[in-house]
Amino acid sequence: MKRRGFLQLLGGAIAAPLVPNVAVGAATKAAYPASALHAAIYHAQSRVNFSVFSLARQLGLDLDQAEALMGDMSSRGILGPLQGTTQPGRWARSKVWKRPFAGAAATGKVIKTARPSDLTRTAPQTGKSISFEVDLNSFLNYLRKMSQDQGLTLHPQCRQTT
Repeated sequence: MKRRGFLQLLGGAIAAPLVPNVAVGAATKAAYPASALHAAIYHAQSRVNFSVFSLARQLGLDLDQAEALMGDMSSRGILGPLQGTTQPGRWARSKVWKRPFAGAAATGKVIKTARPSDLTRTAPQTGKSISFEVDLNSFLNYLRKMSQDQGLTLHPQCRQTT
């Protein structure tokens, strides 16, 4: 036996009792940080589908960590099953995606503006012309009275009552 190998073996034998015992269960660690799970759940709520590569890039994780994270989210029911064959190309659909706020145009409830041709129609029963006119005078008078009651001063053109 060589002298150097013998001294290393002797040093390891002397130091071994001083090293604390580590339980096998305590040695296992999560494959990804706990904060990454919360960020990934937010991404699952804001995106319909995403890949291991995009999750790793957005959260600053390794590809192995991102794949473990997506596998865990899939087992928890946050994502659908992982699809794809290559590690960076694996992807999944979100089960917790929330539709962003859509305006009236996106929901199909578009408000039509009145055209002058729409204000005059022909009645189907009589064939006579019907006109739709809106009288705003009573509404304007009400607004003028309310503003005067509150002590507001009106523009000279608005002081006229009809």
